[in-house]
Amino acid sequence: MSNPNYGVWRPIAENVEFNALESNSLAVMAVAETVRTTLGPKGLDKLLIDQAMNRHVSNDGVTILLSLRAIHPVARMIVEIAERQEQLVGDGTTTAVVMASEMIKEGKRLIKELGVHPTKVVEGIENGVKQACKLLEKDAKKISLKDKELEQIIKTSLNSKLDGSKLSTLVIKSIRTVGENSIYDGSFDFDKSIKVIRKTNVSDMVFNGVVLERRRLDIEMPIKVTKPKIMIVKLDLKPVKESWLKENNRYEEILTMENDRLSKSKKIVDEIVSTGANTLLIASPEIDEIIENLLVSKKIYGIRISSDEIEFLSRYLGIKPVRMLDDLKGDKIVGTADNVYENEDEGLTYIENGSGKQIVSIIVSGSTKETSLERWRSAIDGVNAAEAALNKGIVAGGGAAELHVIDKLKNLRLRGLEQVGVEVVASALESIMRQILTNAGFNGLEKVMAAKASNQNIGIDIDTGDLVDMCEKGVIDPLLVKILALEAAGEISKSVLRIDRNLAAEDLSPQAVSETKR
Repeated sequence: MSNPNYGVWRPIAENVEFNALESNSLAVMAVAETVRTTLGPKGLDKLLIDQAMNRHVSNDGVTILLSLRAIHPVARMIVEIAERQEQLVGDGTTTAVVMASEMIKEGKRLIKELGVHPTKVVEGIENGVKQACKLLEKDAKKISLKDKELEQIIKTSLNSKLDGSKLSTLVIKSIRTVGENSIYDGSFDFDKSIKVIRKTNVSDMVFNGVVLERRRLDIEMPIKVTKPKIMIVKLDLKPVKESWLKENNRYEEILTMENDRLSKSKKIVDEIVSTGANTLLIASPEIDEIIENLLVSKKIYGIRISSDEIEFLSRYLGIKPVRMLDDLKGDKIVGTADNVYENEDEGLTYIENGSGKQIVSIIVSGSTKETSLERWRSAIDGVNAAEAALNKGIVAGGGAAELHVIDKLKNLRLRGLEQVGVEVVASALESIMRQILTNAGFNGLEKVMAAKASNQNIGIDIDTGDLVDMCEKGVIDPLLVKILALEAAGEISKSVLRIDRNLAAEDLSPQAVSETKR
């Protein structure tokens, strides 16, 4: 064994009785307390301050969680699962954390006070989450692009966000514009058809095309090209490297290399021009000065793009990037658009109505870098919510869907300790409406009891406190967000409740593990 210390475990708190369940559950509660007051349209904001005293105000759960300097390992687990929830569906992170804290609190009570074995509690939670998800799916309603529910989904998602109403209008317009063109492999994928960019001191807008945060290679290039013929270039545009010239001390060889550089540069530019292309989107690592000057002399519009932008620009223009000179003789290397132009004041380049798949760009502004970042995140949340709703359907919002699943869940004929897990999941499902109402200034428990005794989809109007049909009022949520949040909460709670001791290991790096196995 290369590392004799690896595999030697010791209690984190030696000679002291250390209650892992208590410590871990407290870590989860601490994280949940940080974000639970942001839940719902009337949730409160957090002021985030870093070591350099930079400030940022946000009520976005994942933004707050990722900003926390979490030290406790279980707290870090919560942050990681919330980040995964954000990546999968773009919403529901706060919901997942609130439900997880409720499951862990109830699960800990069963273990500590009633003596139920953690394994049984975990099995019950797993079954309860599975059954609750099935019941939510049965209650879901499918929607289409034309349905008013699509607008309501977006408005519900952005209700509590900065400038939520204005951003909702932008998101709705963009989704209706791309419409059925956003269907890939049988489902909507707006990530491929809607791009959200942020820029301070620029008006909010939806642009039917691609907006690049780029300027022309040279100010002497045309500022606008009408009916451009566009090529994506990933060629090596540095035929003779500067380092080769510097390493050579002989004048004749340097002169030969310079002549070679000039001839190769001319050949590259001539072959590009021969295709008819007059607009180049260049993703090459370097561009020779001679090539740049030749492009300017031939009135070619050229801008730099990143390698990450190649995929969606290829899709937008319906072309393949040119990687080698031989590719210039192939098909589908030149695409068209209505216009390509640069707005010099904004530092943005616009490509309008490309010849490939339709793409819409949402430009989100802000008076400061922080506000533009917050509004940018919110717009993306709105797009993700719409995508989830169109693909998997919708359920009543405001915690009503979760609340009315509880009785159905308890009516299932479950055996033995499986019913215990149902009670844990039921407590978590009820916590969402209770927290939303508490954040709105009501007695959450009292109002939840009133809604619980009512019919399907009935919730509480957070403005008046009256019982209302949430679907009729337009308060709805994507089913996918609910299910993934519930599954994430179950995963967190199962992991925490199964831990009976926190131990410190000498080294848990993959390399150390590999060495130990030898």
